[in-house]
Amino acid sequence: MVSDSNNRSDEAVKPSDEFQLIRTLLRKQRPSSQVVVGVGDDAAVVRLRPGMELVATCDAMVQGPHFTRQTMSPYDIGWKAMAANLSDLAAMAAEPRFALVTLGVNEEWAVDELVELYAGLYDLAERYDVQVVGGDTVSSPGGLCVSMTLLGEVAAGHAWLRSAAKAGDQVFVTGPLGGSAAGLHALLNPRLGEAWEQTGDAGRLAAILQMHQRPLPRVEAGRVLAALPFGGALNDVSDGLASEAWEIAEASQVAVWIEEAALPIAEPVRDFARFCQIAPEDWALYGGEDFQLLGTVPADAWPVLEQAFRERGLPVYRCGEVQAGFGVFLKRQDGSAVPVAKLGYNHFTKRE
Repeated sequence: MVSDSNNRSDEAVKPSDEFQLIRTLLRKQRPSSQVVVGVGDDAAVVRLRPGMELVATCDAMVQGPHFTRQTMSPYDIGWKAMAANLSDLAAMAAEPRFALVTLGVNEEWAVDELVELYAGLYDLAERYDVQVVGGDTVSSPGGLCVSMTLLGEVAAGHAWLRSAAKAGDQVFVTGPLGGSAAGLHALLNPRLGEAWEQTGDAGRLAAILQMHQRPLPRVEAGRVLAALPFGGALNDVSDGLASEAWEIAEASQVAVWIEEAALPIAEPVRDFARFCQIAPEDWALYGGEDFQLLGTVPADAWPVLEQAFRERGLPVYRCGEVQAGFGVFLKRQDGSAVPVAKLGYNHFTKRE
């Protein structure tokens, strides 16, 4: 629910307004039996279900490295901050439960913009029954920063780990890749995006922009995996398929082979890449922020996994195989094979 721009207040955030700002941003949510003490005390108290283990993740979005006012609305920022954390828990086959949100903000941002930001994160949280149970709001000397801690639960001993891949496993991914990179490219090159829109169906530009601005984390896919009678290796595609495959290879000490012909790429993304004279496979491998799940399971378990996804109406694609050895390799459509560079989004790599 985005705030009404016709009633917008351009009042800037003032350091003395911290407590009033917190009251303004928080939304009353449907009560949960697992929240013993929620917002309003020094700390939250939550209750885990019997037989479950706590799974915790923390992710931040910072103005500049992650977003600008030109590429994302306040609502998009809140949505994507929640999506990144939900994706991390899905990559453990964990059920998301509770969120803690810290907001660092300066006077560049109006109160109504922050209300819109919180609307984005709340809307996605409530889609998956996540309770916002606390956090903090602080003055920031730089740009806007949203830091979130998400807590979830998984049946004891049943978390899916990067270190669980074995030779002979089949590699799978839960949906199309490269869409977020395509959307960002269109946002950074608006005339190019508009020119491409004129060559085909109306609305396809908006579709790829949404892939970048409001990606859907694969929480439902994580739930399907959690219910299977076997486990496997799992990682979320936040920094690019190549980077995530390397993390599995390193954690499991195996060779991950990706089949170029099996990479799932949505047709509008392929078409936009061709229009831009970019290989769509590059966006799929190195783009990041698609928030799909990349995993491996034993070969005899793959049909069971595929059927479980089909029964839930969810996509899943086999895209490679795990072999003995070490590294990540791409089997090209012409039959040749090449090593895949350990590339992806890295906050500490200097970009020209």
